[in-house]
Formats: sequence, structure tokens, C-alpha cells
Amino acid sequence: MTIRRVAVIVALAFFIGGVGARHGRAQQLPPGAQMPDAKRMSGIPLPVPDLAPGTVTVRVVRGAMANVVADQPVELSGGPSPMIARTNESGRAEFSGLRAGTTVKASTTIDGQHLESQEFTVPAAGGIRVALVASAPQAGQPPAGDQPSAQRPAKPGVVVLGEGSRLVVEMGNEALSVFNLFEIVNGSQDPVQTGTPIVFELPTAAVGAGALEGSSPQATVAGKRVTVAGPFAPGSTIVQFGYSLPIKTGTLKLDQKLPIALDQFSVMAQKVGSLRVESAQISEQREMPLRGETLIVGKGPGLRAGDTISLTFSGLPHAPTWPRNTALALALVILAGGLWGSMRTGAPAAEHVERRRRLEARRDRLFTELASIEEQHHERTIDPERYAARRRELVSALERVYAEMDEEAAA
Repeated sequence: MTIRRVAVIVALAFFIGGVGARHGRAQQLPPGAQMPDAKRMSGIPLPVPDLAPGTVTVRVVRGAMANVVADQPVELSGGPSPMIARTNESGRAEFSGLRAGTTVKASTTIDGQHLESQEFTVPAAGGIRVALVASAPQAGQPPAGDQPSAQRPAKPGVVVLGEGSRLVVEMGNEALSVFNLFEIVNGSQDPVQTGTPIVFELPTAAVGAGALEGSSPQATVAGKRVTVAGPFAPGSTIVQFGYSLPIKTGTLKLDQKLPIALDQFSVMAQKVGSLRVESAQISEQREMPLRGETLIVGKGPGLRAGDTISLTFSGLPHAPTWPRNTALALALVILAGGLWGSMRTGAPAAEHVERRRRLEARRDRLFTELASIEEQHHERTIDPERYAARRRELVSALERVYAEMDEEAAA
């Protein structure tokens, strides 16, 4: 897994869903799985297919994508006349009905900081999402409006996984890395305490599970369980964790049960080779190029609490086991030959020792070349026909060497 690939695919998830984190690393996940810094994404427009044509949404946050700013006025300038909209409880301001080809720019002022996006052109198909990220307040100075709600007592209630929730899948060398970017939404004005903690049960095959930095401290990971304890403040609580699924064959099934309802099902996967993503829960799917990568983006209707997300990944690159078995068999033959030779009694003549040494040297060279072309074949850096022909030659040569060694030993 590379840092660049993970940053690209997770950055897309930030913009499309508005779920994000501070710059960090997935604990226990494969090295290099780093989450991008929210400030670096501020003001950068991103075309997305899941918005109606002529629509622009602007998300306003402080410091990290989890710290949304509600009821914040946002101005969209550059059209026939400036437009102003206020952010909702998820921190998003939406502008619709814009004419394709119009060049516009989003801006707002928060805590004395004037934030502006880059200028961008309204596309003919799909819409644009952009985030405006203000600097985080200093320690001990919570944002205005947060303290009153935090002081209210929690009430029994229900929370859901908001529309910004999604699964992001990235291809590794021998495993799929699955990032769960969830937005637990409390739509009331008071903190909510659910009857029991929210528990995500990870797939049986999941390994290396860990929380991502920027995830709420209310979420803890233990083995194959992610537990999120209440109470839940009004608005969004960001819960982000990841794990790996080892690739053993060309097809892999992912099943993950949802403890609470999901407003909209969304999944994004980095396409490598002939990778395909299939699920009865995906009603719309398309491929999207982004910064040299191709992403498979799928979405579907919401799911109920207790439903299971089911995804099938096919066309996965995987290493065949026969090269390893061949190498192991040859190694056992070499070991057996050495043991048999060591058990023989008597001192062979000098010419027999020299001949044996030459045969062993030749055997080692052939075995090294065989291992080399097996690796090239696995990495697809050798022509298949040349690989097959050369492998036959090397195996035949090794058989002749072993026959001569047997004759030499018998003599």
C-alpha cells in the first residue's frame, strides 16, 4: 500500500461524504496508510457524480472535518449575482440551479478568518463539493455555541449513520485495506444516550483492525469489535476505523453487519487491473478518474439496523501457490540428496569430488534462474511464451543434473 494511493482515495471520501480526520495513521494497519490533513484540502473543488447538475455544496469546519460549523453564512460569487446560503447541521451549504460553464468561488468568514475556495467552473454533469477549513480554536477556547449543548443532560434517543458514511477500499499487495468512514448523526438539539453502546462486528477474516486518528475517542477497537459509547452530542460524531482482508483467490467476499441504520449506502474502491465490485445493495455504479487513479464509486438506498453490508470483489490479483510448492519440492530434493550423500561411507577419489562440486554448482545456477523467472512471471514482467519455454528448459536441465549426480553417487 502506498501513501499516495491512500491519500487520493481517502481524500475523495472526505470531499464526497464530508467525513475526515487530522493527518494520521491507521493503527495496526499496513504501514503508510496515512490520512490527509484537512487544511490541505481547504478550498479545493472536486467534481462528483452523485450531485444533481448545477449543484455546489460547501462544507465549513474548524481544524478537522469532524468539527462542523452549523448555521454559518456562505457566499457563492461569480455568477449573475452573489448567492448566500447557510450551513445545515452537517456543516453544508448547498447552491442549486447553477448554469453549466459559470465560473464561481465560495467564501465565508469564521472567527475572524476569511476563507475562500479556488475559482471553478460549474460542470454540465454532476456537481461540485468543496470544503472551507478554518484553523482550530486554541486549547481551552471551545467554538461559540458548543458549550451550551455540551452542558445539557443526555436524553434517551436514537442515532443513525449519516449520508456522509461510506466504505473506502484500497488495493494492497496481498490484502484489501477497508476504511470505514462513519458519521454518527444525532438530529436532536440535546445529547443522546442510546440504550446500549454501538458495536460494529468486523468480518471474520479481518486482520490488523485499528482506529484512525481523528476518530472520536468514544470509539475503541478490541480484536474484531469496534465499540462506540455514548452520549452523542448534537450533530455528527466521526467514527473511523480500518482493517485488512487477506487476498487468497481472485474473489473476496466482505460481509459487515450494521448496528444502527444507515441513511445511504456508499462505497469507493481503487480499481486495479480488472477489479469488479458487485452487490445487490448498489443501485448506481460508475468509474471515476482522479489524479491518475481510477475509482469505482457505488451507492444505494439506506439500510436498516441489523442489515449486513455485502460486497463481492472479483478480478483480484493474487499469487499462485504452485511456484512456492515447486520451490519447496526442489529444496526437499536437494536436502534429501545432501543427506543421502552424507550417509555414504568411504572417501571418494579426488576426481569424483571435483565432478560432484561442478554438478552442484550447475544445479545451484539453474535453480537460481528458475526462481528468478518464477518471480518475473508472478510480477508479469516476462513474456508468457518465453516464460513457459525457458521453464521447461530449466526443469529438464535440472533433471539431467540430478541424474548425473545420482550416477556419480552410485559410482
